Amino acid sequence: MSTDETSSTTRRVVLRTGVAAGVGVGAAALVGTPADAAPGAPVIGGQVNDAGTAETLLVGGASANPTLALGGTSPMLRLSPTPENAIPAELPTGSLAVTPVADLVIGGRSGRRAYVNTSRWANRTVAVPPVRLVDTRALASYSANVLAGADGVVSGRLQAGRTLHLTVGRVPGASDGVAVGAYLNVTVANTVSGGVLTAFQAGVTMPETSSLNWWGPNQILSNLVEVPLGPYDRDPAAFAVHVRAATAVIVDVSALILTRPGRGY
Repeated sequence: MSTDETSSTTRRVVLRTGVAAGVGVGAAALVGTPADAAPGAPVIGGQVNDAGTAETLLVGGASANPTLALGGTSPMLRLSPTPENAIPAELPTGSLAVTPVADLVIGGRSGRRAYVNTSRWANRTVAVPPVRLVDTRALASYSANVLAGADGVVSGRLQAGRTLHLTVGRVPGASDGVAVGAYLNVTVANTVSGGVLTAFQAGVTMPETSSLNWWGPNQILSNLVEVPLGPYDRDPAAFAVHVRAATAVIVDVSALILTRPGRGY
């Protein structure tokens, strides 16, 4: 048996068993001090393999055969967190690191550090077929979307000082992903006097802001509003509409803000 064959066999035994029995003195030294594995030494399964600052480069593979393939039922690759201040501003393109708060960092274009958009801190706006959530002039037709406040509607108008709580939970796409916001077209009609409408997240104190203003009776006005969603009565995708003067209220949704878009998005 040649020296090359002996070396190759030794390498396979070390990788397969992770022990030094029968593999020679050199391999036994590696097992004894796995944290100080020398550059060029074989990787030992089930042990810490520390080559210091030396780089390990895998070369090879093809379109049908990747350079590195990982298989298993548990997480197949785990990156040890690196403190953010230890990650340099300039990283070779293709580099990958993760911070202690789970931000994924890559070496981007021209070697500049960049962050990967993930559901932890990045959302996606998804257009949906327009859906009418409520029209107080025909409230019974939209009762499935009304969580509370229906008693504040009289003769087709939401009365002054009253609030409707609504849900987008039945909008296509909302159940596929985690909806955290919505784009609404809010309309007032059949106004009786000047007033203000405020659309806001369910479960929080109403802000002293305006989503739509009108200044007299018999007006029809609308505005595009982006509103965050929150929990209300066990519904996680709710928001509220409050008026300071009686008016008919029509709300349509045209897009959702999702943290985890479902299939088809």
